[in-house]
Amino acid sequence: MQQPQLGLKISELRKQKGLTQEELVDQCNINVRTLQRIENGEVSPRSYTVKTILSALDYDYESLQEQRENNLSQLASIPAPEAKSIFTLLTIGWVGGILFFITAIFEGFTDFGRIDDNLFIFGQWGHVVIKALVIVFNGLVLYGFLIAGNVLKNHLMKISSMLMFLVLLGYYAFDIASVFNTNLNIDIILLAGAIGFGVTGIIFGISLLQSRKQVGGLATALGILEIIMAGCLLLVILAPLAYFLLMPVIVLEVLVLYKIASLVKSQF
Repeated sequence: MQQPQLGLKISELRKQKGLTQEELVDQCNINVRTLQRIENGEVSPRSYTVKTILSALDYDYESLQEQRENNLSQLASIPAPEAKSIFTLLTIGWVGGILFFITAIFEGFTDFGRIDDNLFIFGQWGHVVIKALVIVFNGLVLYGFLIAGNVLKNHLMKISSMLMFLVLLGYYAFDIASVFNTNLNIDIILLAGAIGFGVTGIIFGISLLQSRKQVGGLATALGILEIIMAGCLLLVILAPLAYFLLMPVIVLEVLVLYKIASLVKSQF
């Protein structure tokens, strides 16, 4: 098991035993600073040190190795050079998610102003720029999940990611066009977007639930939240609630992509 998962595992086992870091190092003949750096994922300790710590925690080192092998066996076989490229793409995906989170806040304000008072809070071109940034950053997240689908051997995730990207492009193309063409009814565009994102969101949520064994509770939580958010969009009347659900969804998407990137990194 590689860092930071190793450090988290040791910290979890230590707390389960009710030991402080000082009490644990007394049994392992290492200093507190070393243990702190291991638990924080700052260093990768030698196997001898890991065995010593796990022995003090009454945890079998072989079980740790088997857990790592089981996790990797559920991933697509990736050669080391290719794994580095995939890790980079996944990293771009979750960084894009952080930028998407920030941009989504501004999008909320500009959409509210337009729908409620038919005003462009940031001006017409400000509205267009915000929408364009959403396409880019949300697109990076979806591309990250497309890559993740390959890594996890999850075909439904790949398909739903591509479908969501197509809906994303179509919806925002009409949204931007409606700024300059008053013949395009924004209410109809919003309705079509809610249905499109609702249908693809449910498929995407199901694909995440299919990967819960590899990714763990994060995938389960994200999958359930994606399905709930998609359901709100499909019901239309609950669509405003979907915006508030979007923020925790983006956070979970970032965490899931980060975790998958960490699994890929362990294959270097």
